[in-house]
Amino acid sequence: MCIYDSKNLWWNGFKELYMSLRFGYTTGSCAAAAARAAAIGLFQGNIPDVVEIDTPSGIKLRLNTLDKQLSDTVACCAVQKDAGDDPDVTNGCLVHARVERTFSEAIEIDGGEGVGRVTKPGLQVPVGHAAINPVPRRMIENAVRGAIGNGAGVRITISVPSGKILGEKTFNPKLGIIGGISIIGTTGIVRPMSEDAFKTSLLCGLDIARGIGYETVVLVPGNMGERSLLNLVTIPKDQIIQTSNFVGFMLDAARERCFQKVILAGHPGKLVKLLRGDFHTHSAVSKPANDILIDIIVQQVQNRGQGQGVGDQKAEARGRWSEGQHPASGAKPGENKYPLHDNTSRESPQANALLNRVKEVLTVEGIVELLRAYQCLAIMNEVAERIEDKVRIFCKGERQLAPPEVGVILFDMKGAIIGISDSARSWLNLIKTKSSL
Repeated sequence: MCIYDSKNLWWNGFKELYMSLRFGYTTGSCAAAAARAAAIGLFQGNIPDVVEIDTPSGIKLRLNTLDKQLSDTVACCAVQKDAGDDPDVTNGCLVHARVERTFSEAIEIDGGEGVGRVTKPGLQVPVGHAAINPVPRRMIENAVRGAIGNGAGVRITISVPSGKILGEKTFNPKLGIIGGISIIGTTGIVRPMSEDAFKTSLLCGLDIARGIGYETVVLVPGNMGERSLLNLVTIPKDQIIQTSNFVGFMLDAARERCFQKVILAGHPGKLVKLLRGDFHTHSAVSKPANDILIDIIVQQVQNRGQGQGVGDQKAEARGRWSEGQHPASGAKPGENKYPLHDNTSRESPQANALLNRVKEVLTVEGIVELLRAYQCLAIMNEVAERIEDKVRIFCKGERQLAPPEVGVILFDMKGAIIGISDSARSWLNLIKTKSSL
């Protein structure tokens, strides 16, 4: 069994693999260590300077204790969180444990100052309870039971003095965890630069939406997509879940939770990457989507020379939802706002100018602005349809579970709709109808 010492932030067997990156330990490990040290002090008369605990990963931790206080009936101490090289907002915070004797043989665990309270269903912790997840709770209980034996009982209160402020910097407010941070960790160890904890926090949003009973969930890459959608329609924030760069991971998770419909909404700079098959959209593994969008524009403009408009007839029927129009409005019957939708040759000066300029634009947002200048935003409806088709194929795959219905909404950086699929338009019209009742 490996031993990990807080004075030497490497653990055996991993130094060569992770080279200069340091491992850390979770708030759950801090809570278990602080509670064990306080319990030792209460029952043995002295709180140790260093306490050793087991973790679910099989790693033993030896952690320093701070802020020690001891009386005949109560013992308190703290352990400082060290996240290693993981970018964790709780790094450096003090996790305190207060242990007091009781007249029972049970170990009671609750949260105090700076530990959040759960207010919404769907999480691992019931509504009304302190946000101490099941694995850390077991770690605390096992660590303390090993110190006091089977015939005694104690009441343990875990607190984080800086937790209320830190909690506002996490996903907790969105998840309905108020008043502080969560005591978390499934292994007891923080792996450097790990995506796992971030993915777990994203999944909590889906679990809450499922627990509330939503049949439709809206997935957005980040704050911009969420803000744009909330400015467009009135729906509960719990129904909107951020995916970050893990679009494929979150689509799989939504299917596994049996949502009937998934709306994907965001900027084409992220979502167009899906057409390349990049369902992890981080720039480190997925290059910019300019080339994909340019190819679609060229194809659509050239189709005009074969008797088709820019965007197909289906895109025309959806209406032109540009310049901040509400999706339910569209253009007036017979109105042609898009000069490139006529049946002139694809060699027209205007078509050539668009195709020449679009290849010089450096960003997806710049391409969108160019399409707006040439009154060709209807092309983005076709882009939305293609993304929807790609996502539908991804969700279906070779899996046994029935895939959800899919819809796609594309926003520009100002939050205006620039493209939408038929399925998403039907959903938005339904939402508008419901909100106007």
